[in-house]
Amino acid sequence: MANEAPSNAIPVQGKKERSYFFDTFRGILIWTIPISHFTMVGGNFHQASFGGVVYITINVFVMQAFVFLSGYFSKKPQRARETAFKTFLFPYILLVPFFYGVRYFLNGNAHLTWVDPPLALWYLVALFVYRFLLVDLVKSKYILQISIIIYLFAGLIPWLDGTLALGRMVSYFPFFMIGYFCTKEHIEKIQRLKTWHCILLAIVLVGINVALAYTRLVPVEFYLLRGPGANFGVSWYMDILMRIFDFIIPCAWIVLMLNILPKGKNYLTYVGMNTMPVYILHLVVRQVIKKYDLPDPNMLVYYVSLFVAASLCVVIFSSPPVSKAYNWFFDFLYDKIYLNLKRFVKWALGIETNRDKLLKEQAEKTAEKQ
Repeated sequence: MANEAPSNAIPVQGKKERSYFFDTFRGILIWTIPISHFTMVGGNFHQASFGGVVYITINVFVMQAFVFLSGYFSKKPQRARETAFKTFLFPYILLVPFFYGVRYFLNGNAHLTWVDPPLALWYLVALFVYRFLLVDLVKSKYILQISIIIYLFAGLIPWLDGTLALGRMVSYFPFFMIGYFCTKEHIEKIQRLKTWHCILLAIVLVGINVALAYTRLVPVEFYLLRGPGANFGVSWYMDILMRIFDFIIPCAWIVLMLNILPKGKNYLTYVGMNTMPVYILHLVVRQVIKKYDLPDPNMLVYYVSLFVAASLCVVIFSSPPVSKAYNWFFDFLYDKIYLNLKRFVKWALGIETNRDKLLKEQAEKTAEKQ
């Protein structure tokens, strides 16, 4: 989801042309995130309702799809490790106190901690771990199978909870590895569904989500995969069974999206290129809505307000002024402040890394030749 430069390009007559399909995919995914969050905190949420169907539909596949795409564009594990800190962990470290301030300002109290990621910041922690460890993880021949097995039984392990986002980290990890091992050829094969196949699949998936909302087999919080099902009163066997469903359903949604989304350039393409400002900044609006609720003289007004608020967040926060300012701010803090402070501390402590030694040796050899 981060504003990275994905390698979704195809060669055309010796040049590289950006493939806009995956940007469009990201665009539609990020559009649903504010809808999901505002649905839950808008003040009129019930699982067995239209809002419950919307919320469950989004939460059984959207973040899985984001993680899948992140894995798909992580084909260079060493590069993934090199950029993991700047792209994910560094913003997380700064955003935790920022959102502490937002919550304190709105509510008069808040808890500051980096150990239990607040709001939706768990995604940054998880992606940092995935990207940083990928170069080591792919050395295992069976890492995908192992990740799926751990996912299925994660709900039975008490300490896989919100601490360092461990519950979600292991629960979404299989989708990262599926994305990593997925190739362009695999995508092309998946995209061969006929129109009637897509219509039938869409009807089945929507029907399943309606059933999940109204039958209330498990509480809606379960679908976030934050921790053991026992925390929500879910039995161990139901936890495993629902995790099986919660693996198949997002895979089916991803297949559907890969077949129905347009491949040409459109507005969602632009949004998909600027997802991180939307993901982060809409959380401020979420806190405001949580405090004051959405207007609800009747359900029509309530849902219209919800979708309009979510859409405004996407349009405004993905706009050039906001997205450029967001990227400039974090680049400036990292490149001009963090790196210079790091160099100063190393100089003050007399620390010389292997890279520093290598650069010094290269400089000395160059000087000798001259």
